[in-house]
Amino acid sequence: MVGMRWLLFLCLAPGLFADSWVRFTSGPFEVLTDGGPAVGRAAMVRFEEFRAAVGDVAGEQDLQTPMPVRVMIFKSSKGWTAPQSALSEGRDRYNIVLEEKQPVPPDVYRELTRLFLNANTGRMPEHFEHGLQEFFSTYDVHGIQIIVGAPPAKPDLDWTRVHMLVLDPQYYGRLRVLLYNLRKGVDEDAAYRNAFGKPAAQIETEAKAHLATGHFETGSLPSRPMAERDFPERSISNSDVRLARADLLAANSAAEYRGLLNEGIKPAEAHEGLGLLALRDGKKDDARAEFAAAMQAGSKSARCYIEYAKLEPDNAKAGEALLKAAGINPKLDEPFALMAARDTDPAKKLMHWKAAAERNPREPRYWRELAESYIAAHNYADAAKAWTSGEQAATDPAERQKMHAARMAIEQQRLDYEEEQKRREAEENAREIARLKEQALAHVHDLETKNSSGASSSEKPMQWWNGPQPDSYVEGTLQRVECLGKQARLTIASAGKSVKVTVTDAGKVALSGAGELTLACGTQKARRVRVGYFAKSGEVATIEFR
Repeated sequence: MVGMRWLLFLCLAPGLFADSWVRFTSGPFEVLTDGGPAVGRAAMVRFEEFRAAVGDVAGEQDLQTPMPVRVMIFKSSKGWTAPQSALSEGRDRYNIVLEEKQPVPPDVYRELTRLFLNANTGRMPEHFEHGLQEFFSTYDVHGIQIIVGAPPAKPDLDWTRVHMLVLDPQYYGRLRVLLYNLRKGVDEDAAYRNAFGKPAAQIETEAKAHLATGHFETGSLPSRPMAERDFPERSISNSDVRLARADLLAANSAAEYRGLLNEGIKPAEAHEGLGLLALRDGKKDDARAEFAAAMQAGSKSARCYIEYAKLEPDNAKAGEALLKAAGINPKLDEPFALMAARDTDPAKKLMHWKAAAERNPREPRYWRELAESYIAAHNYADAAKAWTSGEQAATDPAERQKMHAARMAIEQQRLDYEEEQKRREAEENAREIARLKEQALAHVHDLETKNSSGASSSEKPMQWWNGPQPDSYVEGTLQRVECLGKQARLTIASAGKSVKVTVTDAGKVALSGAGELTLACGTQKARRVRVGYFAKSGEVATIEFR
């Protein structure tokens, strides 16, 4: 009887006595392994030193990623290998799958380098970024000593150029200067001259000669002071391990998600995972239903809301989901790009494209859309800046040339717009004057008709006036004229108080009356004036000397 109860207990608690897992975290990395604490700590040291090495060469400290990077180290990874690449995007983070006794493949380091560059630096020439990725693909670490420079399977000129610049002492000390210039869009030849005092062509000749030797030494880079004991072991539950495995979106993931749902464990995460698997299989309706269920269950994953919004035809619902995603992970550019594509308000579209470009400055499409939004708003200065950033972000020469041409055309667009505005303003002023003349002539004609018919009129003759039409007047003694460059301030004593009004453009002030019709700077002789001005701005329109 006791034996039967023991067997029943085992059946009701699957996985309770499975291999134990341990967890370690540092920076953007999370390491999970069933190989024991020593394996997890060694992996954490390896990946944190790698992050320090890439940052040291790139000139950027504390490199980060848009989402966490989970490294899962299995004793046996059968059935859990992520299908996409060495660094795959899982449900809510990037995933790296390794086996305990196998070395880290070069593709893992290559993809991590690409991720760090994309997330932390401005765009550099494509051949240089490729060289950095190839260079770090053969990274190794002994203890905390970083070893670099081992050639990849097929060394090329891009790799050789970086190898020479990193490991040759005459160049390494100034390498950051070169990379800074390249990230800022400085021409390559100028960037090399600024860094090394040599033209790009000379560096290229030296790199080709270095490649031709076929002799490539390894070297070391400054390491980050750390030890395995710096990474304390963190507990992880069996359900969290099951979810982490399922989040690899691998062959066994669907069954694992369904098992969690059946047990009422992690429903939001499981529904989201099933939605991503359905989406990968082209089952959009199923995917949308799973994402909606995940949201209903209180999902805290930005990707869930993003993928739901992509499938949701209702703009209002999609917009709410995208705002939620942006709140969960403010680092992501995609929610803002999707909101910009859906929004019909030009001001909001501009704001969304700007937010997307700031979060992912390497995406030329964002800069193009932002530049065009600025042009639509007649903000030509910021449009020119956006075209410049887009030109730097573009990797396709044809696209880069188009953005360059667009930037060069900005000044003419500005001049054309200003000329058109002046023309429209002149036309509106002419129409207004014509209307006033027509109105005055009609009134005079009415008076003439009355007079010719013998009808008497008590109305005073209408004075002809084509000048400005101020809405306020002040009459008094002009006391002082303060000259302020092209402007002047008048002080008028009227009814026991001083009134100050401003002449912003003397050429637009209508002068009339008796005596000398001029103004001199300084204190004035007692002179009576009647000044017409616009009450809102205090700007003088007419001065009548009396």
